[in-house]
Amino acid sequence: MSAARKELQQVLCRYVTETFSYIDTVREFCEDVSKWGLGRETELNMMIDIKESVDSIDLNFDHVSKSEEKGKALGEYLKNKLTQVTADSRRAKLQEELAAVLKDTLVGLAKLEYFLDAVEKLAVTSLHVFTEKQALSLPKGITLDCVQVVITAARRICPLLLEFKRDAQVFFLPRLQNVEVLFYELYKYIETTQKICETLGKR
Repeated sequence: MSAARKELQQVLCRYVTETFSYIDTVREFCEDVSKWGLGRETELNMMIDIKESVDSIDLNFDHVSKSEEKGKALGEYLKNKLTQVTADSRRAKLQEELAAVLKDTLVGLAKLEYFLDAVEKLAVTSLHVFTEKQALSLPKGITLDCVQVVITAARRICPLLLEFKRDAQVFFLPRLQNVEVLFYELYKYIETTQKICETLGKR
């Protein structure tokens, strides 16, 4: 075997090994996606609680006029106005709570990024390499058809990956005025991730 042919064989072998590594990453994440989703849903619920607490700090008279229980609402409104001196400290505490929630969110999104990177790499993997013409050594229980189906599925769902093309560290910052936006984006991340895993899982 010539040196050039031997080098080509090594490159092909590395390419195939990396492809199987991406498939493993995708499979492991998809098998664990419900646990990953539960963690993010817990964070969503905590964001709702924080948002409600923030809203209760800044009650305005609409709270009374729109309430069905006017007496109770008026009491809450007056109490809120009398305790405005502690509003800053309450906001600071809620800011800390949001920071703690988002710390967990970012850990979860780092795992997601690793998975999305593997899906993206599979989407640009050459189907031609995984044909009968190539003399490939495949892991036990894996056929060329299996690999081709996974690559094709990754290509189909590739447009969904655009939803995640932002720097999570920069976007998910603990700002109380952005809680609703953070909630909405994280909710979309969960929904899209589950859709991707369902599509790949069927394959």
